[in-house]
Amino acid sequence: MLLSTNSGDERRFDWVTFAFASLAMAAVLVSLVAVPQWLSKQARFDALRLQVAEVANLAAASVDGDLHRKLLGSYSDELYAEVVAPLVRLHSADPDIYYLYTMVDKGREAYFVVDTAASPLLRTKRELDASGYMEKFEPREDDDWLSRLASGETYVTPTFEEDDYGTFLSAHAPIYDREGRHSGFVGVDFDMQYYLARESRFGSIAIYSLCAAFLVALLTGWLVTLYRDAVRRRVDELHRRSITDSLTGLLNRRGLAEAIRDDTTRPVVTSAVLLVDVDGLKLVNSLYGHGTGDVVLARVAGAIRGGIREGDHCARIGSEFVIYAPDCDAAEAEAVAQAIIRGVTAEGMRVVGSNFSISVGISVSPQRKVFSEMYREAGDALGEAKSRGRNRLSLYEAAA
Repeated sequence: MLLSTNSGDERRFDWVTFAFASLAMAAVLVSLVAVPQWLSKQARFDALRLQVAEVANLAAASVDGDLHRKLLGSYSDELYAEVVAPLVRLHSADPDIYYLYTMVDKGREAYFVVDTAASPLLRTKRELDASGYMEKFEPREDDDWLSRLASGETYVTPTFEEDDYGTFLSAHAPIYDREGRHSGFVGVDFDMQYYLARESRFGSIAIYSLCAAFLVALLTGWLVTLYRDAVRRRVDELHRRSITDSLTGLLNRRGLAEAIRDDTTRPVVTSAVLLVDVDGLKLVNSLYGHGTGDVVLARVAGAIRGGIREGDHCARIGSEFVIYAPDCDAAEAEAVAQAIIRGVTAEGMRVVGSNFSISVGISVSPQRKVFSEMYREAGDALGEAKSRGRNRLSLYEAAA
């Protein structure tokens, strides 16, 4: 292997980054969309409850508390009509009111007193079922609502109520006589159909907003992933350049050091270091210029590529080439060296009208040695090859 790099074209889409970026952006956007929507919905509902409470207070203020107390003691149609008359006028003027009535607390239980639905003077388009005088009311509110009314509080149900007639929001306000005594309370049921229809439109807007937020989150996740991938590609490219010899495309000194370091993590029986040097390169540079010398080095690099094995690492260091061959014995190392020499002397390796040659020094270690020691031994073997006439290889042999 001449150079270990991850091609940017082979990089797959990073789904993990896409998922995390999309979820993070979705959380932010949903918070920005959903929280204001929820707060707005609560504010609208609170405003509605205040409106219903005001209508209940207005209705309670319109009732004559003394007449209401008198009606509790002795019923007559005339007195009933007189008590309910102001409520009928209020009910007729407000189409959002469904039911309007008064009640009295007897023994912690509520009973209807008057109901505008029973008056023939009521102007409404609704079909109402009137409650009778002293008809018992079956409450659906919390247990202390009567106590809260007795204390003077205007009570509004915390949520909507539903029955066979529709969906309501109810409010109750105390009625007082001239002496300030509690003489019952008014109840008003507001029809929520308009409110619910409006909230449904707001709900549709919220759904569309959330869908848009999720689409933006996905787009953001995609862009973040592309950006991160581009950064990684750039980092990989810078790293590749930092470990590559620009002239030959082989590893440089740093790249070879990284390759050897990574290779030491696996068991190796024997390894070899081959040191390749161009014979007479200084003369070529002197006679024909460094440009021609660079052509020679590039062609030698091509011959090395054709001669080394899969898994071997080759680097250009100055005017020399260093090959680190793991799992390589002496015979294999010599075969690699011979293949490189043949590649250099083959046809097509002529430069400025003449052939050039190389010498190769080899160091083989039966057990893993420090690379610097094997490099020194290969250098000694290279010197031996050059001293014996160049264009040949030499295997390092330790002194006896």
